[in-house]
Amino acid sequence: MVRRALALVLVLLAELVAPASALAHATLQSTLPERGQKLDAAPKEVVFIFDESVEGAFGALRVFDASGKEVQTGEAFHPDNRGERIAIKLKPGLGDGTYTATYRVVSADGHPISSGFVFTVGEGAAPAQSLDELLGSGTSAPVTNTALAIARGLQYSAIALGLGALIFFLVCWRPVGRVSRPFTARLEKLLLVAGVVGFVSALLAVILQGAIGSGESFWNAARPDVFTEVLGTRFGRAWGIGAAVWLVVLAVLATRPLREAGNGHASAPEDAAGNGGGTAPAGDTGNGGAAPAGRAGNGGAAPAGRAGAAPTGALAATALAAPAAAAPALAAATRPRPVLSTPKLVALAVPLFALALLPSLGGHTSVQKPVAVLMPMNVLHVLAMAAWLGGVAVLVLALRAATASVSPEERTPLLATVVGRFSTLAGPALAVLLISGSVQGIIEVGRFGALLDTPFGRSVLIKIAVALLIVAAGAYNRQKLVPALKRLTGSPGQTGVLLRRILVAELVLGVIALGATGALSSYAPSTAQSAGPFSTTVNVGPARVEVTVDPARVGPNETHVYLFDRKTGAPYEATKELRLTAEMPSKQIAKITLEPNVAGPGHYVVNAASLGVAGDWTMEITVRVSDFDEYTSKFEVPIDG
Repeated sequence: MVRRALALVLVLLAELVAPASALAHATLQSTLPERGQKLDAAPKEVVFIFDESVEGAFGALRVFDASGKEVQTGEAFHPDNRGERIAIKLKPGLGDGTYTATYRVVSADGHPISSGFVFTVGEGAAPAQSLDELLGSGTSAPVTNTALAIARGLQYSAIALGLGALIFFLVCWRPVGRVSRPFTARLEKLLLVAGVVGFVSALLAVILQGAIGSGESFWNAARPDVFTEVLGTRFGRAWGIGAAVWLVVLAVLATRPLREAGNGHASAPEDAAGNGGGTAPAGDTGNGGAAPAGRAGNGGAAPAGRAGAAPTGALAATALAAPAAAAPALAAATRPRPVLSTPKLVALAVPLFALALLPSLGGHTSVQKPVAVLMPMNVLHVLAMAAWLGGVAVLVLALRAATASVSPEERTPLLATVVGRFSTLAGPALAVLLISGSVQGIIEVGRFGALLDTPFGRSVLIKIAVALLIVAAGAYNRQKLVPALKRLTGSPGQTGVLLRRILVAELVLGVIALGATGALSSYAPSTAQSAGPFSTTVNVGPARVEVTVDPARVGPNETHVYLFDRKTGAPYEATKELRLTAEMPSKQIAKITLEPNVAGPGHYVVNAASLGVAGDWTMEITVRVSDFDEYTSKFEVPIDG
């Protein structure tokens, strides 16, 4: 069952984390020199101006002459320390010619964006490579984006498992009052797995971000210089620190922080009676302990109705021997219980709880407004997710080690007590999970239609569906199975089997939710995608067309269309006629003809394109270049309500 469930999860995750076609947030507003501008002398620098702060690394800005040779010098920088502007110096003494400037930068939330433009100095010749070719040479493969989404999902899984296991140990296991070496060992293995997966996935995320940012393969991006450049970005700092924190967790685990001080035996007094005294669990005793009801050991007192080692007729001898047999048990009961090392626990808890900040610091919520709402909600979301999902993982993967080490008579009470305590924890955790997720969803999705229209919205929709199933499973456990376990006096039986199956199903659902979270971190939030102005680029025959719709909201929208020659990058002026239409088939809105007016060489403007319904509009642009030849392309424009 578990294998089939995991196979299903892998299929769903592969579909879920497939990259969207557009992940960018920052939009290029203007350039210096302007696109297609003809200059008398070469400029000293090239400046790109965006609508929000961007980070430049990985050879972010490059300028090519007509032969394809790079002519920039030095590193990219922010003029006047303005984050939304990024520039590169040009080599002195550049002659006449056509120059192509390209950029590949990282927006504030870690998403890379790229494009470029052409300008001419004097009488310029056509460049040897087109803008498309120059940009294409620095584009990472789609599998790299998918790999980064998977690395994020693995990181979030590691945080849930590591932090959740610790919370379960402190809140659900310790108050029970049992000491189980097998359970502690299994819990330590889970923490070790979380630490290794967390460290490796953090390193992989930094390398993959370098591959995406530089447009190189994973192995080329694994170079020390690229790795160092990524660490200089906001994303790199967050994930690099995350990797270091996981190393701290692994170092603390080496000190065995969950082992009780002085507990060096295979099992504690609560699990089995040793030869030197102690109270044995129901159904088993050692050689010198007091036997419970149902079975007597070699030196213990037998219960009424069943004879132990003493002869049937020797009642007086048995009575006299009882105080002596009970003495070791009394000594064990009064012996101070081994305690945990507080410094070790604190050393483990601090880095694990600190990792709850990583998804926010390395994602959208620490930069998307309102940060004061989104970031705390995200941290609460991570903590609640860890408390619930990590606890479920412990119940499925570790608790059996504890119940297997006790007698069948004690197994059901132990299981009912631990599961009951977890149920008490899971209820509030799921409530916080749903509330914090809802707040983030409302802000980041923005409108109901975006749940279906955008990749980000569809990922949120998957999380909503999974959350409803999880709540239903949790309610059934709390109202039916936990009370049934508490009423049982023997083996858990079918109730225990059903409980385990439901917990396995919850664990699978949780993994799917984490996959959706990894995808969410890779996609642009729906509000960021639809917030105006909206810009996109399409190829229409021999022209590269850049379209800007402002403000990309319901009502009149000013639409600018720029056409550039795909070979030279110069304004495309061979257009005989340009037609532009907009439609929304999902709302049965037929094609609306928009009237573009010539505003300059290769530049057209629709002054008041009336787009009166929120959602994804399909625009179609047609460029006629002769009496017989015309080219058409379609693209989506999200309009906010």
